[in-house]
Amino acid sequence: MKNNITNKSGKLSVWTKIGYGMGEAGSQFSFTLISSYLTIFYSDVVGLAPAAISIIMLVARVWDAVNDPMFGAIAENTRTRLGRFRPYILLGAPVLALFNCLTFLKLDLPDEWKILWCAFTYIGCGMAYTVVNISVGCLANSMTAVNKERVSLNAYKGVISGISAMIINAFTMPLILHFGNQSTSSARGYFMAAVIFSIVSVVCFWICAGTSREVIKPKREQRRQSALRALIRSFQYTLSDRDAVLLILAMFIFLTGLFGRIGIMGYYFIYNLKNPLLLATFATAMSGGNMVVNLYAPYFLNKVDKKWIGVFSAICQSLCCVAFFFLGEIQAEAAIIIVGFLYGATNIVPLVSTGLGAEIIDDNWVRTGIRSDGIIYSCISFSTKFGNAIGGSIGIVVLGAVGFVANSEMTPQILTRMNAVINFGPVIFFIISAILFGMNRMTNKKGQENEEKIKIMMKSDD
Repeated sequence: MKNNITNKSGKLSVWTKIGYGMGEAGSQFSFTLISSYLTIFYSDVVGLAPAAISIIMLVARVWDAVNDPMFGAIAENTRTRLGRFRPYILLGAPVLALFNCLTFLKLDLPDEWKILWCAFTYIGCGMAYTVVNISVGCLANSMTAVNKERVSLNAYKGVISGISAMIINAFTMPLILHFGNQSTSSARGYFMAAVIFSIVSVVCFWICAGTSREVIKPKREQRRQSALRALIRSFQYTLSDRDAVLLILAMFIFLTGLFGRIGIMGYYFIYNLKNPLLLATFATAMSGGNMVVNLYAPYFLNKVDKKWIGVFSAICQSLCCVAFFFLGEIQAEAAIIIVGFLYGATNIVPLVSTGLGAEIIDDNWVRTGIRSDGIIYSCISFSTKFGNAIGGSIGIVVLGAVGFVANSEMTPQILTRMNAVINFGPVIFFIISAILFGMNRMTNKKGQENEEKIKIMMKSDD
């Protein structure tokens, strides 16, 4: 096997972990508004029909099917003084901020031009997010080769992500209502919230790039390959890895349910509960639960095979969604907040994905001699965005099919059907993802064996 590491890696300082975690804070500030409020913005503010919203999101994600892995291949074959991934964070963050604002800019256009404008800004935002977010994610696997340090690094990232999400969720709806004169259908409210969050996201991304260092640097090959050949080669190694494919599928299915619910969750509070401000309280509680995950999950991830933690988490998410439906029917707002916290506190799948993904990348590298971290991570990232789009587009179409009409009074029967779509729909996806997680063959023991092999590779470079 070809030896292609140039530097050692080991323990990371607390400040390094905090600095890296700011990259996830940047992602939260740039993406949460889109994932949670864009569907409502399109339907209630821009006035797009559910079918048009669905088409825009599906077209954007089809492009991401090409864009995400292609950028992953480009990034992993980049060689600069700053590393492979950091330059893309530094340069991509302002572009992402610009498109994030444009996505929530309503223009007075004919209906067909509105659709084109929304498609252009949403696709542009997705491309910019690909560049920055994939670079942040890949950076973690380039900062250390020690699996326990990676778990710790991602736990710090998770805590910072939770704090950021709590801030965002606590202030988003109040900001929208403040700048929109207490209306949930004000274009100015959404745009000003996007501007504020976008500025903060740039600062967070730059802190991440400035405090992180890439120590795992594959050597430049003697014969340089074209970007296309590098992409094809990385895909071959990735898609021939059963465990990588299972992880990608599990994440896609899980996130289709998770983001599908997030994309239409606002309707649950605006129309079913008739209390839009409760969404801020609920989302804050859920984010608090997400932060708690990072306090206990690292222990279990190091003691129990990560795939079984994924199974457990997916089942817990299912049970919480069932509870949301029945609590919504009886308008039990306080209980919804409590279950919202539990919903966040049992969502360990993001940490499972990063930990298991890193071990699969190492295993693939040890077996093939090719480190396809960009491709594997970009495929997982693609599953995040594709799951977001598929879930959101299916959700809004099904809501329309059961009788939803924006900015109108609906019958109790229609509201119950909406409640079922929002909360029972994700359960199906969570159960399927649990099965896929359980089928993965990667174990903690195998990951530790690969870690020792990589240490030997690194020593032989000295």
